Amino acid sequence: MDRREFLEAIAGISALGPTLVFAQELHARAQAAVSLRTLNPVQDAAVTCIADLLLPETDSVGASSVGVNRFIDLLLTESLPQAQRERFLAGLAAIDARSQALYGAPFATARRPQQESLLRLLDVHARSQNPAPAESAARAGESVSAEDGFASLKRLVVFAYFTSEPVAKGLINAPIIPGRYDGCVPV
Repeated sequence: MDRREFLEAIAGISALGPTLVFAQELHARAQAAVSLRTLNPVQDAAVTCIADLLLPETDSVGASSVGVNRFIDLLLTESLPQAQRERFLAGLAAIDARSQALYGAPFATARRPQQESLLRLLDVHARSQNPAPAESAARAGESVSAEDGFASLKRLVVFAYFTSEPVAKGLINAPIIPGRYDGCVPV
């Protein structure tokens, strides 16, 4: 690692610092929450099901084990502006509507192969994850598609999963700061 790479890494870590602290606090409050505040039971079932399909329980913890659905519920309740919350919920409704149209059942109650097929379809046809400001402003007035809803949910699931304590401590074992520098060593 040269000096430039090191400085870029440190800049990235310092930029993430406040976000990671926020996420850790949100995880703690989500675990202590008695009930869901924004998601209704049908929406919660869809979020949980999609999260488990994206990050299943294997030899490592899965999305449900770290409480991804509760984290997302609390994030929606306390941190997102009303307009973004409504767009997220509209995206969930669009996913359920697409599942209903294709398979005759809401997403959470569809058969697993149908769920996997729909997620693959939504993932392939999702629009840009990072739209330009002009494109983002243009999207603000239009209805939310199932593809957009899945893209938003996927980002939140990944964020919630990788900022959880069990994943951060158990799976991500890379040191934040590289080891010491030994400049003059015999080779």
